[in-house]
Amino acid sequence: MPPQTTALPYRPRLVTTPPRTPVGTAATLPRQPAPVPAHARATALPARPDHRPTAQTPPRSGVWIDRTAWLATVDGRALQLTYLEFEVLDFFVHHPGQAHSRQALLSSVWGHQADDATSPDVRTVDVLVTRLRRKLGPEHRYRIETVRRVGYRYRPLDPTVAS
Repeated sequence: MPPQTTALPYRPRLVTTPPRTPVGTAATLPRQPAPVPAHARATALPARPDHRPTAQTPPRSGVWIDRTAWLATVDGRALQLTYLEFEVLDFFVHHPGQAHSRQALLSSVWGHQADDATSPDVRTVDVLVTRLRRKLGPEHRYRIETVRRVGYRYRPLDPTVAS
């Protein structure tokens, strides 16, 4: 053995296997579909594999958020966002025109309180907003405005939305 190596004690790995079920028992037989009653056969709709609820289609312009599909688009193109970037953008889009302090964003999006010892630094919000602006692109980065000495405000494409 070379002088740089260290010999560690051998620990046998304990492998537990589930008990085997004899072949031909109920656990190994495929489940048969339940018979359909006669009254249900007449009224049943034909099964269509492509029959899904139609999702909203994103608009061709502006920032659009769909929480059910976990999708954010800008001018029709999908954004590749992290979990927190998506949450912050969703918070901004749903609260347009309102100024939010960094601490308010930490408590609303991150879930940390001001006196929480595990709370990240408020400058973490600045870093995340910088990354979010970069991903929004040059056409839409101005939508997240910096409110000096306060925090941030989202300006929507349509000014009548902000109230």
